[in-house]
Amino acid sequence: MHLSLEGGKNIEKKNRGVGLIEVLISLLVITIGILGMAGVHSSSLQYNQSSYVQSQATFLATDMLDRIQANNSLAKSGTSYQVGLNDLEYSQCIESSYPNNCEAGSCNPQEMAAYDVLQWKFQLACQLPGSQGSISFLDSGNIRTYIIRLSFPDMGDRVPLNDVVLRGVL
Repeated sequence: MHLSLEGGKNIEKKNRGVGLIEVLISLLVITIGILGMAGVHSSSLQYNQSSYVQSQATFLATDMLDRIQANNSLAKSGTSYQVGLNDLEYSQCIESSYPNNCEAGSCNPQEMAAYDVLQWKFQLACQLPGSQGSISFLDSGNIRTYIIRLSFPDMGDRVPLNDVVLRGVL
């Protein structure tokens, strides 16, 4: 490109490399944006996994409370539904280990309570591997409050989970 200035002199303007620098800067901006989106996506996956685990834990705790309420007469007076975190643990989810001794409906209330606890512990092993569950109760007058607690293993660098605790009054 030639420009003419006062005095009749022609000045040649050189624009070599300007387009290349603009492209490199735009690539840098795009790369930073993509890396930021990848970080957000990774965090999103971690939080989604944490939400799924907490939903499953809440479902399993609610299921156990429903089982306790269904066996109301024993649950109000007995101790059959009490179990510790490390009691009756299943190490793996193996179909042959599935407790099915009361499925014919011929169990008494104590046998039904033992069956309910075994099924619950089995479901914990299958749906939330590595988790532990406990059931305890507190009596206050003629009211019994059941406390169902699920504890989770150390999740490493993933989103940490706290215990899920459900309380139900009979």
